[in-house]
Amino acid sequence: MMFKRIKWLKKPNKEAEEQLREDIANEGGLDKKDLPAMILSAMIIFIPVALVVLVALCLISWLFFF
Repeated sequence: MMFKRIKWLKKPNKEAEEQLREDIANEGGLDKKDLPAMILSAMIIFIPVALVVLVALCLISWLFFF
């Protein structure tokens, strides 16, 4: 019961994935530096948020114990 499959999740669609890959290839594909740029932009978004959450948890625990 604990690991029951969530019914609202979509199953992977191989045809749609292949169509997306073809569309990207038809538009010129990804450039050489696109992947590092996407990773860097994700880090710029997620790391500050994670740090804020971590600091908030530390402050709450500090207030709770002192």
